[in-house]
Amino acid sequence: MASISTRVATEDDFDAVVRFDGQLFGDVWTEEQRIAIRPLLELDRFHLAHDGDALVGVAGLFSQELTVPGGATVGAGGVTWVAVAPTHRRQGVLRTLMDDVHADVDARGEPIAILTASEGGIYERFGYGVATHCRLVEMERRRVQLRPEFQPPPGTVAMTTGDDPRLFELFDRYRRGRVGEIDRTPASFTSAVVLNGPGASVAIHEDGFAVWKLTPKWNGGHPAHEMRVLDVVANTPEAYRALWNTVLSADLVGTITSHRQLALDDELPYLLTDPRAVRTTDLNDMLWVHLRDVRRSLAARTYATIDELVVGVDVGDKIERWQVAGSPEGADVRRARRRPDLSTDRASLGAMYLGGVRPSTLARAGRVVADADVLRRADAFFAADRLPHCSTSF
Repeated sequence: MASISTRVATEDDFDAVVRFDGQLFGDVWTEEQRIAIRPLLELDRFHLAHDGDALVGVAGLFSQELTVPGGATVGAGGVTWVAVAPTHRRQGVLRTLMDDVHADVDARGEPIAILTASEGGIYERFGYGVATHCRLVEMERRRVQLRPEFQPPPGTVAMTTGDDPRLFELFDRYRRGRVGEIDRTPASFTSAVVLNGPGASVAIHEDGFAVWKLTPKWNGGHPAHEMRVLDVVANTPEAYRALWNTVLSADLVGTITSHRQLALDDELPYLLTDPRAVRTTDLNDMLWVHLRDVRRSLAARTYATIDELVVGVDVGDKIERWQVAGSPEGADVRRARRRPDLSTDRASLGAMYLGGVRPSTLARAGRVVADADVLRRADAFFAADRLPHCSTSF
């Protein structure tokens, strides 16, 4: 590391950063796409590592908001575009860049850092825990149909375009009501028109929208196009049913795939005449959570039961002890002097923070230490109304 220096990016670094990211992640950006992504990047939150004049590492941040149990939105630094040149692996470059982005998060008063990971074995050592999961789903169009009682009346859904300003407003309402979701900016919807490529279809309901894209498969006169569902955003059960009814009504479709749209506790199978038609083909980690400021993070959410627990957290260089007095109305979190009821590490606390991972599950894995009665109470205490879900990659 003696020859490695780090600094914050400037506007002049945009081309180099995009080129570096494309080389390491295998993306080939067209000029139109480069123009589309520029408004999304906060270059003053991108940290660069150089070996002499050569760019050898990048780690950036987005200024985001995360919805936590109880409906509060908490400022979060979204770690993104993390890459190290293959010539400089295992030389401390990643560690230095992560230290830089965490210092940036702390300086801006964001109590939480979040990320989505290209590989699952990298970020736990930096204090990140898997708080939501990504469910990959496949359906055969001929087998999926809404039950008759759930089919909406005609006229509830219309087609629109990806730059419709209502999409931002509908998503913003949705993400504030769904634990685990993060915000999207108006610019992200504008950029998505380009990044999704030509041919994306957008359907809108007064309480939601859906986006999908077809890959033609004509099969010599036996069409079975592949549909990739990119978004289903619904603020009411009626909107959810109507939008899925529209998606499933597309002609000439064979296989339908969804990468991030169906939550682990999604209701879609129960709306169909054949619930087995919704097949989960893979299950991956999605949102990783790192509580930079443990006290503020724990105080930002509500709790499902009225209880009080002392939580001991190994944050790397010390053990913090926090007395959490919580209820469905809020929480009071302060320093504790007595022995913890529950002890864990920062990554495991991040995993259970949104209510998607039970403390008892982590205890069985040896990641949480508490007696059986405390685990029973903690499972109920940290639970959310629904499993947390994040449909937005970054």
